[in-house]
Amino acid sequence: MTHFIDRFFVALMSPEGAAHMIADDAKIIAVREARYEALPLYGTYTGPDGFTAFFNELRRIFDTQLFEVDHTMADAARGFAAGRFIHRVRATDKLFHSHWTLYAEFTGDKLTLYRFYEDTAALEETNGVRTQSQEHVA
Repeated sequence: MTHFIDRFFVALMSPEGAAHMIADDAKIIAVREARYEALPLYGTYTGPDGFTAFFNELRRIFDTQLFEVDHTMADAARGFAAGRFIHRVRATDKLFHSHWTLYAEFTGDKLTLYRFYEDTAALEETNGVRTQSQEHVA
């Protein structure tokens, strides 16, 4: 039997997407919690509409060349996934290579937290921007 994370990635790659698997109050964190004017991909989105907006922003910014899920694991409430990707940045025509990790929390068949990690230095370099971190971890 597959776990939530595996089912999530199967849905994510389907034409219908995975928005139906997102809780109404889910928190979707795209690399950094704060919004950054210089790099609008960063930020926190909420619920299915926020999840859809986040993925529309990904499609607007990137032309994905490769996206691989190499590892997944989960228990009844939390999961991790790791992989690698190559995106062509549409604005600069540069390739963005990165390993990535996803930490997720879920209740039943609804994702409640999606936190994505990637190589932010490479992301900023290929987008031609530099940001100052506004993250608070304590």
